[in-house]
Amino acid sequence: MRIEQLEPAVLEETQRVASELFPWEDEHRMALRAALFPEAHTGFLRARRLNAARFWVAHYEGRVAGLASLYDYVGMPSDAWLSWYGLLPVARGRGNGGRLLDWVIKTARSEGRTVLRLWTTVEDEYRLAIRLYEKRGFTAEEYPPLPGETWRTIVMSLGLTGATPIPWLSVVDRPWLCGRVAPPVAAKVA
Repeated sequence: MRIEQLEPAVLEETQRVASELFPWEDEHRMALRAALFPEAHTGFLRARRLNAARFWVAHYEGRVAGLASLYDYVGMPSDAWLSWYGLLPVARGRGNGGRLLDWVIKTARSEGRTVLRLWTTVEDEYRLAIRLYEKRGFTAEEYPPLPGETWRTIVMSLGLTGATPIPWLSVVDRPWLCGRVAPPVAAKVA
């Protein structure tokens, strides 16, 4: 497996992979473009309180087979958020998920970040990913459900310097979790 920074030449292929991995989401479409062309997507970044969204692609057997992103929130220079992390089934079961995660952790550390966080849901399809995060030292905290949610969302945090990170729910003025959208409020009937 080869990991490279997202380039315009593989944007379409990466969008297809992201759509296959996250079919119920669509934020990755704009996030991928914002990573490549931030000046053209300032509204996307501003609405999510992001300084940047950065993506890397995992190549396996000559094609894009996965991706990982780091979101950098405004006012939180010590934190990085792992977003849009996943591999297609063809690249799984060979240690590639661990290699990609280790690469992201190493990247965040090399940038001087002290905390790496992510959010996920506690469902069977994420059981192996959650186990991988826990093996790397991430700790989980329950995140309050949005109206209409029937699943459990957790925020997982990893201290990159050996220190225990402040729990996400204790962070003052924390932004919404990117990619997690509250359902629209029904309009009142007059």
